Amino acid sequence: MTQAVIVGAGLMGRLLAWRLSKSGVKVSVYDASRQDASLSAAWTAAAMIAPISEKPLCHPDVFQLGLRSLQLWPQLLAELQRDTGQSVRYLRRGTLVVAHPSDAAELTLFKNKVCDAELPGESYAVALDKEGIAKKEPQLSTSFDRGFWLPDEAQVDNRTLLSALSSAAEQYGAEFHYSAPVQFDGDRHLYRRGDSELAADIVIDCRGAGMVSRAHYPEQYPEKDRSTQSIEGIRGIRGETIWVACPEIEIHRPIRLLHPRYHLYLVPRGEGKYQLGATELETNDRSPVSVRSAMEMLSAFWALAPEFSEARILSMETNLRPATQDHRPVIIDDTHDNGRIVVNGLFRHGFLLAPALLEKLTLGALSGLISLPKRSSTDPRRVYETRY
Repeated sequence: MTQAVIVGAGLMGRLLAWRLSKSGVKVSVYDASRQDASLSAAWTAAAMIAPISEKPLCHPDVFQLGLRSLQLWPQLLAELQRDTGQSVRYLRRGTLVVAHPSDAAELTLFKNKVCDAELPGESYAVALDKEGIAKKEPQLSTSFDRGFWLPDEAQVDNRTLLSALSSAAEQYGAEFHYSAPVQFDGDRHLYRRGDSELAADIVIDCRGAGMVSRAHYPEQYPEKDRSTQSIEGIRGIRGETIWVACPEIEIHRPIRLLHPRYHLYLVPRGEGKYQLGATELETNDRSPVSVRSAMEMLSAFWALAPEFSEARILSMETNLRPATQDHRPVIIDDTHDNGRIVVNGLFRHGFLLAPALLEKLTLGALSGLISLPKRSSTDPRRVYETRY
């Protein structure tokens, strides 16, 4: 039996563990964090599948991969439900993009960068006036008089998904080892858990920001660190989010608030809970949310809907997103020489990119190990997607 080691139990690691174990591969997964995946960027993420929203900010490759993932997510979730009997919340109600009247130029820039593309769908960016915004989100602030509705975009319940993926992988025999950090010995091209070598036919490195070398942050780690365990150029980008509970207000879809300095998002999480984020700071610091960031995010709640003034703060969370220089993901296929594959650099686009990258690996480096799933007789879009 083929044996595979996956280093990192984030979104990409769990998708691969599920796929490989389902194909008959003996899979062992090692992760530095606890079982709740709190160190994974996927745990903290808002889990939006929003390629149109991201188009003005991301590389064209990311945009194209995102469009593909938007097609693949319903299929993956339908298959996951068949394997586990567990339904993962997936909403396709689009994204509402707004800006304050004083920042109207941001909407013009957004329109110029989005509407020049030939995109799938009958209406991928619908211009809205104040009345149109109010029809989509009646409880949103009345200060927004222009915006766009992007009807094709979606959102997935990331924490339920992570749990379902590990359950599905374990059902097919995968073993997960938590609080189990792994190091890569670059001189000998092997992975170690403590003093023991991790022997396998293939090792897939999905450590995300856990791969970042201290050498990238000399101001935080002044000692010399010549570690070769990181990909050149991978760095951590700190993101901060805040969760609140506000049953008095009902927002139906993600809201993007454009601003010259930052682009904030508000995501409904169900049961009257909302997540707002996120800052982007060039640092490898995982410490708690700063006062400045908290004030900016809390003021954004007020700006989006005054009723949020009575919301109750549930948590403030920080995490690190692994980023490359151009924010494109990287797949290193080193299977021929060293028996490993590296998948990294998903940045803040993990849920936007993961299904498309899984497909690339399935058709490429892992084509001999992974069997493609059978097509469902039902259209998964009808099962999981809701638009109005």
